[in-house]
Amino acid sequence: MTRPDRALAIVAGAVAALVVGGCDVKKELLEPQNPGIIGPDQVQSPTAADAFRKGVLGRLRSSTQSADGAWLNAGLLADEWKSSNTFSQHQEIDSRSMALNNSEIASIYSGWQAGRGAAYTALDVLTAYLPTPVYLGQMYFVMGFMELSLAQNFCNGIPLGRTVDGSPQYSKPYTDAEVFAIAITHFDSASALIGSATDTASVNLNNALRIVKARVLVEQGKFTEAAALVASVSTDYAWNFQYATTSGDNGLWNYNNSVKRFTVSDSFDAGGLIQNALPFASAKDPRVPVSGTTIKSSLGAGFDNTTQLVTQQIWPNRSDPLPFLTGVDARLIEAEAKLQASDFAGMTAILNALRAAPHVLGAINSPVMAALTAPTTKDAAINLYFREKGFWQFSRGYRLPDLRRLVRQYGRTQDKVFPNGQFFKGQTYQTDVNFPVTTGELANPNFNQCVDRNA
Repeated sequence: MTRPDRALAIVAGAVAALVVGGCDVKKELLEPQNPGIIGPDQVQSPTAADAFRKGVLGRLRSSTQSADGAWLNAGLLADEWKSSNTFSQHQEIDSRSMALNNSEIASIYSGWQAGRGAAYTALDVLTAYLPTPVYLGQMYFVMGFMELSLAQNFCNGIPLGRTVDGSPQYSKPYTDAEVFAIAITHFDSASALIGSATDTASVNLNNALRIVKARVLVEQGKFTEAAALVASVSTDYAWNFQYATTSGDNGLWNYNNSVKRFTVSDSFDAGGLIQNALPFASAKDPRVPVSGTTIKSSLGAGFDNTTQLVTQQIWPNRSDPLPFLTGVDARLIEAEAKLQASDFAGMTAILNALRAAPHVLGAINSPVMAALTAPTTKDAAINLYFREKGFWQFSRGYRLPDLRRLVRQYGRTQDKVFPNGQFFKGQTYQTDVNFPVTTGELANPNFNQCVDRNA
């Protein structure tokens, strides 16, 4: 680890992240004695250490749900969103044909990589000046979550370098499987730090760690282990991202409801039937309430003045809280373990238990829904499970990884999983199933291109 006095080059970035994230930064950190210069004495204190920590947590929030962040763009590549924007980069993602210099994807990639680096630096400063176990655990959590997200959304061949003493330390490209394994080591480090602590912050972090580590285990095909890990997580557990007009808006609300650059997707639109897509806009499912319709919307057109606008109503206001991790996610992991064991009745029982009670989904409570009938075949069970999962976890970073797993773990071909057929803006859907590592990484002498673009 680097010492905190070697981290001066990035402290300004940490402070900027804090301002964006809406954290309370001490006046002396924002107003150094020498304006524009941040000296060693101002990063070597418990106050500065806590500022670094809050900056990292701000990066976690912004990297996922910001106005055109990872959750929105991953949902665009999957079937949650459609582009009502004029940006060619969004059309590339939506049509599943991405250039290696796509700036939207580059922003996602750099956000997660920078988040990893900021967490490393915060660990150094916290270790020296504020070695609170749960704070250290939070930084390991962020590292692991950024790595999990990279592997779930990007191609095989992800470098995991970092900056030390102001110099980039380049790494080789790692396969998604290798990145998943690295993420687990960081989650385990966090768990070891908090141990059996019973304070609220430690208990909440422990629940989050169980869910994210279980997500890695699912990616590794260890479904039974994943289910066992989340068994103790209460269904009403929630880690919500909070918003205020002084600290930034809910990004999903902003890009859809406010500036109208994304519209809720459907299984059909002006281009006709969209093969494989869930009907998020027209299903009238209470977990994803919407306003407007795909063909002729009462809301009119989106930002491009052409695409009919459909707005989500899970978060209808700019400061509505957004669930990051929840106990519902834990139950869905348990349901998939039943699916993998061909216990379709057991899977359906878990799904029905979720439908039988209200759950907080941002600003709404899901109402009680009718019970499902247990499927009798594996194929029908797979369809039912991933449909339920799609509606419970709409636009929270799950859908693209799930579609990739339907190819990789369930043996379906990409043309039977991802949006396929006529693309509504004039061409046909192509074959991309993940994000490429963009050209900015070419500065790394160890990197040439993705190892492969397979699911």
